[in-house]
Amino acid sequence: MPGQNAPDDSRTVNWPLTCVAYREVMMAGYEMLSDISRLPLKVRRRALRVLWRASCVTGRLPVYGVEEILKYVLHLSNSEAARIDKEIVYQDMIARAEWGAVLKRSWQGLESDSASIHFPERGVLEQASRSGKPVIFAPIHMGCYVLPFARIMLDHFENRRMLILRAREDRPDETLAMQRISEIGIDMHFLNVNEKQKYLEAVRFAKDGAVIVSFADLPASYGGPERVTLFGKPIQLAMGVASLARLTGATVIPMAVHSSVEGDVVDIGRPFESYQKGLAEKARIASIMRRHIEDSVRETPEQWHMWPRFNEFLEPEMLGEAV
Repeated sequence: MPGQNAPDDSRTVNWPLTCVAYREVMMAGYEMLSDISRLPLKVRRRALRVLWRASCVTGRLPVYGVEEILKYVLHLSNSEAARIDKEIVYQDMIARAEWGAVLKRSWQGLESDSASIHFPERGVLEQASRSGKPVIFAPIHMGCYVLPFARIMLDHFENRRMLILRAREDRPDETLAMQRISEIGIDMHFLNVNEKQKYLEAVRFAKDGAVIVSFADLPASYGGPERVTLFGKPIQLAMGVASLARLTGATVIPMAVHSSVEGDVVDIGRPFESYQKGLAEKARIASIMRRHIEDSVRETPEQWHMWPRFNEFLEPEMLGEAV
């Protein structure tokens, strides 16, 4: 919420933000998170909440360090930015535990966990499944997405493959978790599209019936940038999903996962398609995705994983001020 003492420009933010000290502290607690990940979903999230609260009370909670960014982008008060910064730590704990759960829990345990995943707009998924057309999910980096996607595949696209596109990051724990999901019968994989040939493979797989996941909240360096405003700030947003939709004739479904102590809620946006090529069409899709990002982040700002990288979205003149 708006408040006093919120900075007016990005010059008060110390870019670039690396959160190195925070990561070191979190890795020190990796074994504890690994043990907690063996528990049922609601139990492990409540256990993590107790651990988080105890750390807050004793002053041992690691500092995530995005308070100034939150104040700059969302115009929050000092107290609200500090509160959200602490909540981000809990969300990070959840995310790490959920990837661990995929590796540590039995298939029966994971199936039981999925009962805590809710889809208020399930009709959209059913319609997309019945159509037989290519489907592109366009989520943002929010919440814990691995089990919700597994549930979507089981319930609606059981005989199809899911490919989660990524361009740079290679996180071994996430790769192992995806392999585990494939071993238990759900055809989900990462596909690195850092080369043109790999991108063309994604197009071919989509045309052949694969369900594609292309994250919508990526900065310009990921390709196909389009200028938009995000929370009133001029930014450049990667628009690979626009060309992918046009080349495949797919239905694009924006989505976001909101994770809490009690489970996950999968927010499904209004589906759209793209058959035209040109600046106006690209701008139209960028506007759709911009609204989806803003609405999702405003609802649960502590769950957006891209806060430390917000400087990568900024227009060059804004980044110049920030640096």
